[in-house]
Amino acid sequence: MRRTERLAGRCIRRRGTLAATPTPLDAAPEPAATEEIAPDTPLEAEAPVGPRRKRKRRRSKGERPDDSGKQAELPDIDAAPQAADAESVTAEPVLSAEIATAPPEAIEAPAEAAPLPPLTVISLGLDQPPTLSADALAALRAARVVLGTGDALDRLAGLQLDAPQQLCGADAAHLDLHHVGQAGSVLVVVGDAAGDGPAAELLAELGPARVRVLPGVGRVQAACAALGISAEIVSVVDLRRAPLAALRGQLRAHRLLAVPVADAGVPCAVARLLVDSGFAGARVWVCEFTNAGMQSKAWLATELADLREPLDPHAVLIVATGPSAGVFPELPGLSEAALGDEASAALPLSARALALAWLQPAAWETGWAIADGEASLALEWARAVPTARVRAVGVEPSLLGVAMARAGVGENLSAVASASPQRCREWPVPEAVFVRGGIGLSDWLAAAWARLAPGGRLVVTAEDDHARADLLNFATHVPAEAWQELSLACGHTVAGRLRFAPAAPIRLALWRKPLND
Repeated sequence: MRRTERLAGRCIRRRGTLAATPTPLDAAPEPAATEEIAPDTPLEAEAPVGPRRKRKRRRSKGERPDDSGKQAELPDIDAAPQAADAESVTAEPVLSAEIATAPPEAIEAPAEAAPLPPLTVISLGLDQPPTLSADALAALRAARVVLGTGDALDRLAGLQLDAPQQLCGADAAHLDLHHVGQAGSVLVVVGDAAGDGPAAELLAELGPARVRVLPGVGRVQAACAALGISAEIVSVVDLRRAPLAALRGQLRAHRLLAVPVADAGVPCAVARLLVDSGFAGARVWVCEFTNAGMQSKAWLATELADLREPLDPHAVLIVATGPSAGVFPELPGLSEAALGDEASAALPLSARALALAWLQPAAWETGWAIADGEASLALEWARAVPTARVRAVGVEPSLLGVAMARAGVGENLSAVASASPQRCREWPVPEAVFVRGGIGLSDWLAAAWARLAPGGRLVVTAEDDHARADLLNFATHVPAEAWQELSLACGHTVAGRLRFAPAAPIRLALWRKPLND
């Protein structure tokens, strides 16, 4: 019976005559009997005409007798959702009214604030007023704060920026940026931010994801362009961040050097260094930057060394060294005069040349030169590769400083007076290590090999039987790549006769650390 009623209800809904309200629970059905529909009969087909037979109704699970003894039916299951929807609409009128009258801002979640842009370092160039790109202008107008020196901020006066401005020193930009925060800040630099400002240091400290650098024309580029010199063939030695000894290590014959200075007395000091180093005929162009523009004047090194006129403290020197008088060597092979009093204890020249040929030190590498009491190979290494960082182990710093000045070595060589193999764990990882055999050679070999970077080179010399034994013992555990023994004989003139005195042979070994170690 329930199935008949359900099918009839579906048929009525298809024809669009669904009742609006369900039958109440306590309503009594009409006594008229209903006819069942055959399952195969189409819903739209009319029932056949014939005599109707009354059947006694049976109470179903969905029916219960009312108070009068009649059976009442529960509402149709298909109509229940509609009734539930109607009840929910009428049960919450206040909520519906609040949603209808509430503004859109109260319904939507608040948007998160956009992240601040990274630190922007803007190069202002040398023009007054500065000629800035669209990116530079947009960064200045959107800056949270603008930092710069007094000269740099004065050049922004015509832009009428709304962002607050803060004065900072040329060497204190890192501290001021840490104080105010890097995100959203803008640092302005006169000239080129990479060459005349701290852009390179900020990139190394914060990383390229947090620093954006907008380049410009700097003092070195402007000086080279005014003299018609390509900046690609000029080696820059910035004395604003390094002592004068950094230039001494770069002096070679027939070189072009660009030397930015930060002191009015530095140009004359540079000229005196050139004269003392055997480059008296060197020519120096002094490029000064004033409000009227750049002015350059050429001097001989001897003339500039005696100059008493004041010069621009922010000048750029373009130095053409010319021929050398031979005070500083052009190639590895320091003379006994360059080694001074340590020449008698120094490693022989032929052994130094072969050791450097096996080490093959690169310009960006860090190296150790371990020897007891003498630094001949360390001096050769630092002189041949002036940009490498070399540590001379076993040498007094005061004695090394005198030898560095005499051999023309810059500030890329440092000394460690005395150290144990265990202390080398505190030093930066080396790419090349040289060890001159002596007491404790086996311990130094093990420590140096453990600290050596993958792909690094280790070169060792042995001049006595104990050192040769230590060398062979280490080679049994770590096979060497190359061996060579030098037999030397030094010639001397005695009573007008040339004689050769044989010296003890020197054994050399080379190890190269695998890349997968």
